[in-house]
Amino acid sequence: MNVSTPFRTSADAIASILDGTPEPLIVKDRSLRFLFLNAAACALIGRPREALTGRSDRDLWPEEVAGRLAAMDKAVLATGEGREHEERLTTSDRICRTLRLKKRRITVAGPEGADQPLLVETIVDVSDFRRREEDLRASAERYRAIADQAPVMIWVADETGDTSFFSRLWLETTGQKEEEALGFGWVDVIHPDDREVVKKAFFHANTTRKPVRAEYRLRRADGSWAWILDVGRPRFAADGSFLGYIGCALDISERRAAETARRETQAFIKSIFDSSVDCVRVLDLDGRPLMMNKAGRDLFGISADAGVQSHTWSSIGNPADAPRVEAALQAVRQGRSARFEITVRDVHEKERCMDVVVAPIPNAEGVPYRTLSIWRDISDAKHASEEAELARRQAETAADRLSAVLDSTMDSVMFIDRDWHVRYLNENARRLLRLDEKALGAALWRLFPRERKGLLARSCRRVMQEHRPASFEDYLPSLDIWLEVNASPTQDGISVFFRDITERRRAEEDRLLAQKQIAHMARHDMLTGLPNRLFFRECFDQALEKALGSAKIAVLCLDLDGFKLVNDTFGHPAGDALLRQVSTRLGRVVAETDTAARLGGDEFAVIRRLVTDGEAPSTLAQRIIDALSEPYAIDTASLVVGASVGIAVAPDDGTTADELIKAADVALYSAKAAGRGTYRQFEPEMGAQLQAHQQMKLALRRALDRRELELYYQPLVSLRSKKVSGCEALVRWRNPERGMVAPENFIPIAEETGLIVPIGEWVLKEACREAAAWPASVSIAVNLSPIQFRDKKLVKAVAAAIAASGIDPARLQLEITESVLLDESDHNLELLQELRNLGVKIAMDDFGTGYSSLGYLRSFPFDKIKVDRAFIRDLPSGKESLAILKAVAGLGHSLGITTTVEGVETEGQLETVNAEGFDEAQGYLFAQPLPASEITILIAAGLI
Repeated sequence: MNVSTPFRTSADAIASILDGTPEPLIVKDRSLRFLFLNAAACALIGRPREALTGRSDRDLWPEEVAGRLAAMDKAVLATGEGREHEERLTTSDRICRTLRLKKRRITVAGPEGADQPLLVETIVDVSDFRRREEDLRASAERYRAIADQAPVMIWVADETGDTSFFSRLWLETTGQKEEEALGFGWVDVIHPDDREVVKKAFFHANTTRKPVRAEYRLRRADGSWAWILDVGRPRFAADGSFLGYIGCALDISERRAAETARRETQAFIKSIFDSSVDCVRVLDLDGRPLMMNKAGRDLFGISADAGVQSHTWSSIGNPADAPRVEAALQAVRQGRSARFEITVRDVHEKERCMDVVVAPIPNAEGVPYRTLSIWRDISDAKHASEEAELARRQAETAADRLSAVLDSTMDSVMFIDRDWHVRYLNENARRLLRLDEKALGAALWRLFPRERKGLLARSCRRVMQEHRPASFEDYLPSLDIWLEVNASPTQDGISVFFRDITERRRAEEDRLLAQKQIAHMARHDMLTGLPNRLFFRECFDQALEKALGSAKIAVLCLDLDGFKLVNDTFGHPAGDALLRQVSTRLGRVVAETDTAARLGGDEFAVIRRLVTDGEAPSTLAQRIIDALSEPYAIDTASLVVGASVGIAVAPDDGTTADELIKAADVALYSAKAAGRGTYRQFEPEMGAQLQAHQQMKLALRRALDRRELELYYQPLVSLRSKKVSGCEALVRWRNPERGMVAPENFIPIAEETGLIVPIGEWVLKEACREAAAWPASVSIAVNLSPIQFRDKKLVKAVAAAIAASGIDPARLQLEITESVLLDESDHNLELLQELRNLGVKIAMDDFGTGYSSLGYLRSFPFDKIKVDRAFIRDLPSGKESLAILKAVAGLGHSLGITTTVEGVETEGQLETVNAEGFDEAQGYLFAQPLPASEITILIAAGLI
């Protein structure tokens, strides 16, 4: 850029302005020495300006860094192309920061009038941004690590049903690689017989958005098959849109195998014990009876509910047989089987000769601790000795088989008599219950007093009393274990088969907790923790159902005033922090019986039940507005936003959730139209106002086709020649029903509806067509809305207007406001450069009213800056406004930018502006906006 004055002209004014810029700025000469550093740059380096002027990067930074900076500076000076890169540098506060350096070349007039290239370098601290990026990456890795450590296989699917994530356990179990499993690749490892059923279940759930549950066989990495229980829940966004599914799969192979084994074991034991035609008795080592099967009870006339402890050898046998009995018991104690014959009295007091086989029942160490005896009636036996021998062998085999079964079964087994004494424990039971031989014969509830009133005790008593089996699961606090229990009645008490299911129950509890967390996430806002739109709607429907006819329900819809500006100025992290603080304050204001929710963005809602007729929801609305309008501390900044509230009451304003929410939204629209920071309760006429607004939208859509739009032109006057140097095109709407509609009444509607794009194209074409007939020295200025920059055809529209009118592109000036640079600045800067390439001029309108207008002058080389009328109103007496005007005029001259002042209405204002050296002025002192026919006459007259 060529500048007509040397770099040091107005140096103090420029330095004063640039020192106020928060971003560090450095100007270097062609030798890469510092000519100027603003205050922010000096603070960053930690040295005063006098000590840095004339030095270079080699005096400040390590040789490697300085060499890299110098090479890039030379490339920018040589090519004229700006560059940008990041460096890790230790600043004056001894903190290593990530700095983004933006470099561009400018050209100024040297002392002898020769062009002198300079390099301007701006510095932006992006340390926090990079740190947040790293935190996000770490967060993603942390969440994946959590999923990979879960005891279940976790998966996630998108809205199309494609699986987008599998935890490590799935991949290890199946042997699949992640890329093989994603999408629908997981179906390949499902058993062919189960595949279609599973696919239909998942596809149906994905279509209906309902939870899915399936059991199927999954091929393990070693080729074996595992039974899997797979449960999935749908996921929804804050706005209610469907996101897909999250689910978990659990290996239940062991549980299914255990259930099968337990059933087979119980059936086998029952088959041997109860169906035997022989009398089978289980005794302790001293011969005291513990259990007896049905054949034995029938033989001795013992009822099913009577105990067998009293039926000892001596009570039913001949005393003469006592030595043989004692010898047999002694053999059992020594671990040997024995066979003998005795005489007993049956139920009819008839003597019977019994062939008895006894065998030891050993414990886990192989030591006998119970006696199994099988009795066969041989009183009437006439069979040959071979048949008798066969019978004895069968009896011995049956005894050995039952003894082996009891100790080899996977279950723990315990027999309890009717007095609740423990009469039998197999090895698994002793190990699991942590008991030894002393427990045999002891009272069960003396061994486990903490379980005396628990589910185990209640269930076992019911089995004993009702003679019906029971299956249940219970937690034993004394052992800190979960048991799966099957208790069955016997003639002498109950038999209890049980196994340890602690790991399975805890896995199920973990899964249920995860499902509860997922369900909570689906119904609550992730950012604030408040109920989301889905949960709010459910609460609303429930409240209406309970309250209609007995009480009134108020719904308050609110949103924040100025929230978008916070996001655009301070970034989305600041906006998120603000929303969290808003939700906290909202929770303090509403009552515990109220429901507060975040509906999305900066929209919130509250449901309140009005207990008394005199209770006014407006009181709550005002408390909300007051609470949310207090300043917020976000990082080091203090932010202030407002709130607007719309109120609707059931049943006065509606009887359904849809009717009430719509009424509250209409009231909210009315509150915002009234100036924001207030509340409005719904009134029927508000609907009419909203309808009128909608009708205005429809009328505006037809305005272009009906040629109701007109262009007025307000001149810009050169303060040097006193001639019209250009005209600003201003659109007007002459509506047949409403008359002349002011721009402030329809331009916002045009931007809201997107009509500003076709209207803007029409203004460009019409303004260029009119201006083509003016003198070549008179330019035409057209305002562009930020909405037009979102249209991909903007550059083509400008080019088409120039081509159709034949006007010199240099005569067309496009005026933008700083909101264009606030919104998608990188994209809009590219569009501005494309417009500049057409040959048109670019002007910044309303200069000085934004947050960082000076920063925008560094972002893009504007041709003109127009000072907002707010700085002109109090001239010539306003000292602050005068100081700002002086600074802007000096900045414009230094950078070679045309300076224009808007809103000049008095001679005193004109004299002040002229004295400060501004190039142009515009205002009612010269002329109001005029139709095209009148502005042509004014230009021809040559003087305002």
